[in-house]
Amino acid sequence: MKKVSLYIDEKLWTRFKEAVLRKHGTLRKLSSEVENLLRTSLVDEEVSRVFERMGIDIEVPASPEVVKRGRPELRGPPSEDLVREMRGRRIAEGIPR
Repeated sequence: MKKVSLYIDEKLWTRFKEAVLRKHGTLRKLSSEVENLLRTSLVDEEVSRVFERMGIDIEVPASPEVVKRGRPELRGPPSEDLVREMRGRRIAEGIPR
């Protein structure tokens, strides 16, 4: 544990304390709530490090076109065509749902 001093806007701090009070019914959880917010803000960085250690490239594509070009080719008809055909058969044969 490390004790720190921060300069925070007074209105913002008051609103934060009110939120903690509503959530926990006490202000004894102020430190843990601040710590949780700090952890949450660092999640992206931690996730990036874990993916890097696993050898997974998480680079974000520049555009939707780049994503579309990287998709594999379909090996048959689109799924919506297959589902439409199955529904049509079910209706034609009078099969209940």
